[in-house]
Amino acid sequence: MAFYLLNFLEIQQREYEMVDEKEIHDKDFQFVLKELLNAYKPILEEDLKRAEEPERLKNEALENPPDCEDELQHAQRIFDRFFTDEVAFRLLPEVGREQLGPPEKWRWCLLHLRCCIIFGWLVCRRPRTFRAFVYYLHRYWLCVRRVLGTPVSDPPTPEEKEDFQILVKAAAEAYKPFLTDQLATVEFPIGLPDELFTGEIDCDEGEENTAAIFERLLTVETAAALLGKKAFEEHRQDPAFWFCRCYCLCAIRFGCCLARARNFIEVLYCLVYFRRCLAVCFKPLECDILKPTMNACEEEQYFPGPSLLGVEIVGTATGAFCDHYILEWKAAAAPDTSYSSVGIVYPGGSPGPGACGVVNSTLGYLTLTAGPIPDDVTVRLTAVASTGAKCTDTVDFQIFRRRVWITNVDGIQVESPPGVLDPTAQLATSGEVRSFGTALKIRGRAWVGTCAGREIKRYTLSYQPGFVVDPLAGPWTQFWQVDYLTPLQRKEIPEHEFDLTSYWRYSPIYLGSPPCAAPSPPNCGIPKDWLTSTRWWSGREEPAIPAPTQSFPVDPEVPGNWTAQQLPLMNNCQSGRYTLRLDVEDTLGNHYYDLQQIWFDNKKIHGEISQVFGIPACDSIDLSTFAISNGDCDVPWPADLLGIAYDEYIEEGNFSVPSDNFDNYRLWIRKDSGPYYPIPIPGPGGPPWGPPYASSSRVGDPGERCPSAAPPPGVIPPKTPGILASLDMRRLDAVCNPGEPTLTLKRGECCGYIIRLRVQDRSICPSLGAGRHRKWEHFPVCICNDLPKVD
Repeated sequence: MAFYLLNFLEIQQREYEMVDEKEIHDKDFQFVLKELLNAYKPILEEDLKRAEEPERLKNEALENPPDCEDELQHAQRIFDRFFTDEVAFRLLPEVGREQLGPPEKWRWCLLHLRCCIIFGWLVCRRPRTFRAFVYYLHRYWLCVRRVLGTPVSDPPTPEEKEDFQILVKAAAEAYKPFLTDQLATVEFPIGLPDELFTGEIDCDEGEENTAAIFERLLTVETAAALLGKKAFEEHRQDPAFWFCRCYCLCAIRFGCCLARARNFIEVLYCLVYFRRCLAVCFKPLECDILKPTMNACEEEQYFPGPSLLGVEIVGTATGAFCDHYILEWKAAAAPDTSYSSVGIVYPGGSPGPGACGVVNSTLGYLTLTAGPIPDDVTVRLTAVASTGAKCTDTVDFQIFRRRVWITNVDGIQVESPPGVLDPTAQLATSGEVRSFGTALKIRGRAWVGTCAGREIKRYTLSYQPGFVVDPLAGPWTQFWQVDYLTPLQRKEIPEHEFDLTSYWRYSPIYLGSPPCAAPSPPNCGIPKDWLTSTRWWSGREEPAIPAPTQSFPVDPEVPGNWTAQQLPLMNNCQSGRYTLRLDVEDTLGNHYYDLQQIWFDNKKIHGEISQVFGIPACDSIDLSTFAISNGDCDVPWPADLLGIAYDEYIEEGNFSVPSDNFDNYRLWIRKDSGPYYPIPIPGPGGPPWGPPYASSSRVGDPGERCPSAAPPPGVIPPKTPGILASLDMRRLDAVCNPGEPTLTLKRGECCGYIIRLRVQDRSICPSLGAGRHRKWEHFPVCICNDLPKVD
């Protein structure tokens, strides 16, 4: 059983633009207004005196600095004076007084309503954190327990601590949807300017969010913790029990409204809305589905707040003693026994049932990913009163599916969470964002349809430099397209996930028997268009070598091609942050988008061996140059290998992954045509010269950068080699290293050696041999073992 609330803003917007003259001249309203003004009057008179006597003001400020108790005492002065039994009774509409009877019959309820007003007043006085909300919730709890005659112990008993913990957990759950919605608005602020320009956002923005927090907080589960188990069990069967909750919620919103009032005109309006709120508490049950409309073609959408793909159900569930509402669905032609609640999500992500008090607002969602949902459905809304009364409403509609998203690029999946429908989701493995280069496959879904007369007409892929979340903010450069113009093409529309980087190919099917065993005679095969997977060239494999041009037919049976576009060469060497846009157009000209942020890396990688201990390539080296103590095998004979192992940053100055995309470099050495042996890094190591064989640190500087680097690299240092490793030359002496005979030299022997360097990054580059950028360097050198022979 849920609390019921129709917030003041909704009442104001639904029923009145201005205060009704008859309403404010009603004798009961006049009485209550006078009592409210009389409650404010002594406080205003005191402040007026302070304004006339500055010295008195200064003295009071020094003697009594404000603290948290002051605001509570201030609230109590106003509302203890104002909210008497007579005021509480005369606020009610006539029908309410008849149903409830004299205040003596529901005294237990009256006692805590003042606490409700004070709670709303305290919480809404100024912007607060959730921690502050819990502070005032504690004050509210203490107030309710005190007026009901069961004050909280000091210190609280274990049972009382448990009760308050229940309230705090409920507050967290009540607050969470608000925070989730706010975060979604911050992350997706695309529509905010238009909402401001059209007047949808004004100074009343957020009123309904505040109301919803109170409504989600004060449920039947929290009622026992708030009132205390004894009081809860004593009053839960009282016919006024439901009404008391409704009155309390109206009172909280009244206190909240007063806290924000800037003058007595606004105070008067707060009182008007308070009476209207209480009047709605006694209206008959009302349930109405407003959206989708009957027989509509309703588009599925992604809702970032509850994080689901589905259809929003908008409407009203309210009325006297309304306890809760239920949403259900079935296939449109199925019997009523087929109704199911599987896949229904209520506001705030709740599994339900829904809390009454929803007016022209979101009742819930039919999520389309929890299980198979037919294309034609019926949704039923049932509002249930605590008296057992019910009202229902149904709507039939078709679901227009929008399966438009990019799922991965060359096997690297979109992070989940947040998932493919979040435009900020990255392409990552094990939490590490990846970068991509050269020729790529982009995979996903590009399909819309099921409503009569609406299906996909074409899809395109476009790119834009930078990370964006608005598919209409441009300019976009289209680089791929697939059209479904002909009957043959429309027969091949894929409803499943496929390679979006595909093109049309016409190839008839021949049955393999006369007279159609081969493409002869003409036109004898079964006509068929094939959607064929390929790769899109994002950029060059090597900076100086252009990537191949890609041109494909719009319709493979008639002339006319389109040409794929690479990333702009003069924009950071076809590298950096980009956003891909998948655009699906239907036969009515509507467009459906998905955005995917991606890092591209088509920059050059550098690897070079400059010299070995000052000796250039193709020169000769004598082992005696390095041998310690005339060939002591017990100590290393180090020879530094100088060179460069460098991968340019995707964004100069950005040293985080994936801009820093360097993986490692490795070194090997071999004698003549023998096997390669890995060289320890940094070395020199010792027998048997084991790992590590790789280093993830850049070495040296190539003295050059991408000529169109953005941002610019600043001052580029001259080409400067560094120490790649220190090679232990005794490893090449057969006396010191008898364990590697295919690598070593006998004393007096000379031979050619090759030192090999491999530098690589972590980019995904499927068109390259290793699937990433790699640079190989080979350094030939002649080495002689001129050490004296050993007998």
